[in-house]
Amino acid sequence: MQSARRYTTLPTFFATQPVLDALNLSNSSPFAFASMEDVQHFNAVFTDDCCVLIALTALYCLADAAENARLDSDTYQRLAAAVLLYGATNAAAVALVAGVGLATDAADAAPSPSAAYVAVILLASVPAAAAGASAIVKYGGGFGAAVERTVEDVKAAAALRGGVRDSSDAGGYLELFYKYSFWVDLIVCGAFLLSPVSPIAAVNEYTPSAIYIGHIFGLGGVFMLTPVSLVLLDAARRGRLGGSTFKKLNISTAAAIACIVGSTLVTFMADFRLAPDVESSPGGGLYNLYGAVAVSVPYIAVYLYQGLFAKK
Repeated sequence: MQSARRYTTLPTFFATQPVLDALNLSNSSPFAFASMEDVQHFNAVFTDDCCVLIALTALYCLADAAENARLDSDTYQRLAAAVLLYGATNAAAVALVAGVGLATDAADAAPSPSAAYVAVILLASVPAAAAGASAIVKYGGGFGAAVERTVEDVKAAAALRGGVRDSSDAGGYLELFYKYSFWVDLIVCGAFLLSPVSPIAAVNEYTPSAIYIGHIFGLGGVFMLTPVSLVLLDAARRGRLGGSTFKKLNISTAAAIACIVGSTLVTFMADFRLAPDVESSPGGGLYNLYGAVAVSVPYIAVYLYQGLFAKK
């Protein structure tokens, strides 16, 4: 009978022991976890790599620019620098954490990144970083020019005192939005990267893997999301947000932020089931979550609107 048939669902597809062991999980659903550590590990799987969406979009745009001989454009040089930074820092971070795990007593280091995980991250990150570096050297005047361009971009983003009066005629309030977006991204993601504990963690862990996943979101934010904010700021100043490259970047940024916020909300609901007093967590917990959502939702709306409806 129809009702007697069995169908493979997403939860049962992932509820295989090798996958669960690899992710250090006890169940495939956050609502069935037995510990808050499980919830955080599950959340890390979805949130820590959301910036990959932006990185993949940047790589796609760079590939298109290469086919059309446009890699010498300042826009694509900015994207090349972002890909270089993101790939290089990811490779360095996973190699460092793996080295710490190997150098530490096994009982203290577990769980630490597996050799397979380290290999996958390096195989994905190193070629991307090399491609970004190659584009800068061959088409952008070298690393000195990239540094000078970044300094000028940050100076432009810092012109906030006059509000919209410091914006170009073409940029207006959108230029002001992307200026604030750059600084919010830098400060928020920098907090995740540099803070000894996660700003929204319900439980703080100190194994190599836990420290790594607690900071990798900040790494992606500082070295991928923030540089892309400068790309979009420059486009806004020139009235070019309707270009296909900038639309793709806006949509991927909206998708990444939405993924982060949605996953975090789901896992906090699971946390409350396990520990109703999660708001008193050492990382700030619920109060920091309220702030993150309040900031993120308007940003998602603007990024998405510009990605879908911006005109040249």
